Amino acid sequence: MFLNTIDVTLTPRKEVKVYNVQMNQSTLEMLSLIFEFKLATTWQITRFLKQRDKVNYIYLKLRRLWQAGLLESFKIFTGSRAGMPVYYMLSKRGLEILNEAGGYDKLRLKNYPQAKTLLSWNLFRHEAEVVELASLEAKNTVGNLKIIFKGETESLARDFRSDKNIEVLTPDYTVFYLAFGITEKVYSEYERTQKSVGAMLKKIERYVQYLNPDENLHTTLRFVFHTPQMEQAFWLGLLMNKASFLQKLRIFTTNLSLLESFPQFLEPIYVSEQTVKLLKQGRLTADLTKRIKLFSFL
Repeated sequence: MFLNTIDVTLTPRKEVKVYNVQMNQSTLEMLSLIFEFKLATTWQITRFLKQRDKVNYIYLKLRRLWQAGLLESFKIFTGSRAGMPVYYMLSKRGLEILNEAGGYDKLRLKNYPQAKTLLSWNLFRHEAEVVELASLEAKNTVGNLKIIFKGETESLARDFRSDKNIEVLTPDYTVFYLAFGITEKVYSEYERTQKSVGAMLKKIERYVQYLNPDENLHTTLRFVFHTPQMEQAFWLGLLMNKASFLQKLRIFTTNLSLLESFPQFLEPIYVSEQTVKLLKQGRLTADLTKRIKLFSFL
């Protein structure tokens, strides 16, 4: 997603008919999805709920949630006034509704970003691309395969160390693949900016230290990189500095150039320890040409 501007303002509610929204399971589920991913469009919410609700119904429901003051909305200019996407985020009242419903601790609700923070260039672009990736992946829920999602807010894991509540896991979203009686957990990290080798290794180290070794048989840490070059640099740094991590945690990677449509999430687009090779052709590089599926049973 490439935006020409983020000079946006929240849509005013002047002269808007106010609706009394029924607080049913469908309403709470929509609010929860937006809370966990921080923001979302109608089509993204539809992808997550595609087997239960129609597009027109979801559009109308989100519109009425906005009219009732539970959501804020804004449009993003992407080069043409026609078809500008409308994004929704939670309002203060929407957060109060989730608090009253339970299910989320008050600290997570309190940490939901304010509009001025969420609409900053770097944060908005990251969150918008994350929810687009996750909602695309959600379209693969068919037949014997069921996929359950947790957004970033619900995926965070905290631990008390030195009497401080600190974040130990920070995936952008978590996916549970359920097929043939097997449940596979996939922590998904979207890397749209280049990080130092040290920063990437520290991120992986937190997963290695925090996760229960007994669970690792059905746990995957997946990195989606913005460019193929970033993916290649990641493997070179990992193999040269901390290859031992690969014996403790299943790590798969891919990049955006291989994820143009939702079926590709299930195709052989991933690199793992078993497929990557180090080559020296003038300089040391990582050969990522051999790719495999995320799970062999899919």
